[in-house]
Amino acid sequence: MDVLDLFFKKFSYKFDKGYPDMNNTQDVFLIESLIQGLGVDFRFDQLLFEAVNSEVKRNTAAAIDFILKNTNKGFKKQSDNQRLGNPEKVSPEEVQQTFKDLFKVEDITIHGPRSGPNPSGKFDMYEFETEEFGPVAIVLSGGGNAGEKYEQDFVAKAKASAGDPNDTLPEDLKTLYNALGIDNAKLKESDIAFEGAKDTKRALNLSGPRDIGDKISDLTIEYGNKKYYISLKNKQGSGIYSGANVPWIYEKDGKVIYDPSKFDSTSGNGIIFDIFNIDSERLAQGLNNYINQTGDSEDWETDRIDTEKFRNLLASSVGYGYYYVKEAGKGDVKVTPLLTAEDALDFVGKIEDASIKYPSKDTKQVTIKVTTTNGQYVVAIRNTSGKVLPLSLRISKTR
Repeated sequence: MDVLDLFFKKFSYKFDKGYPDMNNTQDVFLIESLIQGLGVDFRFDQLLFEAVNSEVKRNTAAAIDFILKNTNKGFKKQSDNQRLGNPEKVSPEEVQQTFKDLFKVEDITIHGPRSGPNPSGKFDMYEFETEEFGPVAIVLSGGGNAGEKYEQDFVAKAKASAGDPNDTLPEDLKTLYNALGIDNAKLKESDIAFEGAKDTKRALNLSGPRDIGDKISDLTIEYGNKKYYISLKNKQGSGIYSGANVPWIYEKDGKVIYDPSKFDSTSGNGIIFDIFNIDSERLAQGLNNYINQTGDSEDWETDRIDTEKFRNLLASSVGYGYYYVKEAGKGDVKVTPLLTAEDALDFVGKIEDASIKYPSKDTKQVTIKVTTTNGQYVVAIRNTSGKVLPLSLRISKTR
């Protein structure tokens, strides 16, 4: 007779059936209490959620093996099986496309160093859901933080070129200065400042866009007694908003529940839940189905959203008072002046349709896709560290 048999024989009289019924909340709670009474820090929900996190790690290791066997990009296996070595310095856009092609996925979330679930202080993490392996989260060692590197290289190039005639400049600087009406021959290095290291987080606001030029600027240029605020983005820069945790969806007695008393309609997350008419009870049940692998798969369905509120919300994240400069390939950039509130609203575009998919046995997140006349946005509500809870909310522009 093993130790578990002895344990349950000793305490069988405490259970109505003579043994613990794992579908009975009181029996589960009693087992936890008995084990904790032996001096062991134990809870079934912790065990359950840690198992889900371990699943992501196993998935990632399997996905990395698949990448190494099916690409010739020079990737290398690392001692940490959550990391993929990139000694050949394959560009971030090529890495992203390689993952999309290999795993037949559309959406990839890139977490910078020490952001979201990414434990690395130096490298980016690529997080996506695959049909074959499930959710994976790959840290690309050797790739660096591509977004910040792009900003730093761009500003360094601008400083080094200060004072040169416009027609001798690299194509991206030439495009930028032509759009701004700047004569680079009149610029000094001291007129050009790198601002990318400062905190640019900002809250969403239903009242619409505000002047945030000095807050959002990565590159500030003083020219003709005027300051030009410039936001720099490489090809993959698309994150718009990352919210705090969702406090009204949490675990209790080993089950995910929705607690209406904790719902805050004035918070950023609460506002978005209201705009999209998200059914929190259905969300909680979907997470339980994912954990227990029960129920049916969910399909995409039309989401009846408050279009004007969401457009204002997106425009508030965009803001105005600066130039949005995005890498466009072949060493060039696309320059979009966002100088007025109307510019910000035009940048977002008018909303054409929206669809939503709830959690189920196949997925642990709520995904909302919103198509506008100027692109597509994705609202994802999920845990960002490979677990199930707590949930957080992220809005990205995918195209």
